[in-house]
Amino acid sequence: MPYLAKRFEAAVSVLVADGPIKKRLIAAYSEHLDDLKSSELPVKLRPAFIKLHDALHSVKPIGRELCVKATIRKMSSREAGGHARTIFLLFSGLFHKDQRSVPLRAVDAPKKLPKKPLPSAG
Repeated sequence: MPYLAKRFEAAVSVLVADGPIKKRLIAAYSEHLDDLKSSELPVKLRPAFIKLHDALHSVKPIGRELCVKATIRKMSSREAGGHARTIFLLFSGLFHKDQRSVPLRAVDAPKKLPKKPLPSAG
């Protein structure tokens, strides 16, 4: 699985786990996606990723608190759920035929092994 797909898969795995949506969103984004650059994503996914990044970095943190944590703490559960959905849509977008993160490669069909004669009963 390509690098980006693994990162987004890990984030989605956190999002679908148990617990409050805000905690899951903080963990999913800060642990798996926060250090990604929009230029690493396919061109068609970049605007949504930039919008997500900006939305999750909009509140100035207090002390040593992460910016993402401060921002998500201030939003409603509904808003957090919307951002979680964006992460899922970006993940699924990596597999869409027009936005594949790596090109498909043709592979040769496996070669058939010659048939062995059946042992004779006798």
